[in-house]
Amino acid sequence: MTKLPYIVFALFVFIFIAALLFDQPPRLPTTPDTVQITYWEKWTGFEGEAMKATVDFFNRKKFRNKNGQVIQCRYLATTQVNRKSLMAIAGGHPPDVAGFWARETHIFADMNALMDLNQFIDNDQEFDKTKYLDSFWRYCVYKRVADKEAKIWCLPTTPATVALHWNKEMFKEAGLEPERPPQTLEELEEFAAKLTRRDKDGRLVRMGFLPPEPGWWNWAWGYYFGGKLNDGLEKITADDPKNIAAWKWLLKFNGRDQREAEELIAFKQAFGSFDSPQNAFLSGKVGMVLQGVWMANFIRFHNPHLKWGCAPFPTSFDNGGEPVTVADMDVITIPRGCRHPEEAWQLLKFINSNEGMEYLCGREENNNGGQGKLTPFKDVDAKWLAQHRHPYLQVFIDLAKSKNAVTIPQLPVWEEYQKELSSAFERVWLRKATPEEALGYVQRRMQPKLERALQQLRASEAEARR
Repeated sequence: MTKLPYIVFALFVFIFIAALLFDQPPRLPTTPDTVQITYWEKWTGFEGEAMKATVDFFNRKKFRNKNGQVIQCRYLATTQVNRKSLMAIAGGHPPDVAGFWARETHIFADMNALMDLNQFIDNDQEFDKTKYLDSFWRYCVYKRVADKEAKIWCLPTTPATVALHWNKEMFKEAGLEPERPPQTLEELEEFAAKLTRRDKDGRLVRMGFLPPEPGWWNWAWGYYFGGKLNDGLEKITADDPKNIAAWKWLLKFNGRDQREAEELIAFKQAFGSFDSPQNAFLSGKVGMVLQGVWMANFIRFHNPHLKWGCAPFPTSFDNGGEPVTVADMDVITIPRGCRHPEEAWQLLKFINSNEGMEYLCGREENNNGGQGKLTPFKDVDAKWLAQHRHPYLQVFIDLAKSKNAVTIPQLPVWEEYQKELSSAFERVWLRKATPEEALGYVQRRMQPKLERALQQLRASEAEARR
């Protein structure tokens, strides 16, 4: 009887892998002169269509491998691509290429699930790794416990930075200059107060600024105050005094008492989903919001008549003209154990060429503008930038070049750390804990977990070397 759970687990794994094998993109016509690679990606909607079109573009180019065969890529959009890919890698049937989020690449590298790309880059004289902006290249490079030096585990697909977005019509209505965003945090407070509206019965109908909307970067507010979340690989710094100061500042937008705080919670609960006309910013319920470069797409889809602008979010410290932003990106990888790694490299290399990246991120002929984002490169073609559909793309490019562009910490416990920070922020926003209490709790929980995770990685590496 004790073997039954193992049998059930093995059966589950077998069924899962079998489903993966059947859930494949349709095969392309083949000849002895062709070789096919498979590419699993997470995107749906217009983003998925843009990448599919980019893969079709690659196929039309008819790149050849060292044997002279034409490389064809079969593209599959799939949900939970990270989990499915890990299962397929464990089962010995991975795709040749997989698209992930940058925040998890280092974790997959620690799991020995990815091929390091140095072996391809070092032997490819055409590839130039110095062309990337540092804020994005940082995600590609990671030093595992098992390695003496850092290695390259992924390449960018669609990078992004975040900025303050504001509603120009609301600014004008409130007596503010529509073309001038707040330059300081004090001005942001002042502008937010002027933008906030109540109806004749005193009910809240609009907030000038609401920090938890959308709430995707609650973990990052401390960086706008000069704080940080870790000190290298060994130390968690959740209770950094500057992180605490940031959360105290955010509470200025949480009402004057418990009743107003509860009113704000009810107000936010009535917001529609992000990808809809009822989005809080698009529907005029919030006048200013921190959002990413992709926001222009959703404005175009759901409220094309909106008059809006974007600029760097203000900081509490003298940043020397180097604004703070969160830099993030999607990435493309070669899973360990794939059948065609050399051919997979050709796809990664093409997408990371100027031609491929510009086609994916913002060429009009790619489904009316591709994904509408910036590229990860230091130099941008002026003609490409001029025809790009994003009216403020240069803002996001400049943010990506900033020395204060923040990347997600490459910690083995990052996913849990982020959840703890989000939970702590919610407790503070609900007035169930002070910033000192909530961040102190996160510090006490996460430092031992980080130490245990590092010990386990080191023990696993020592065992593997025996």
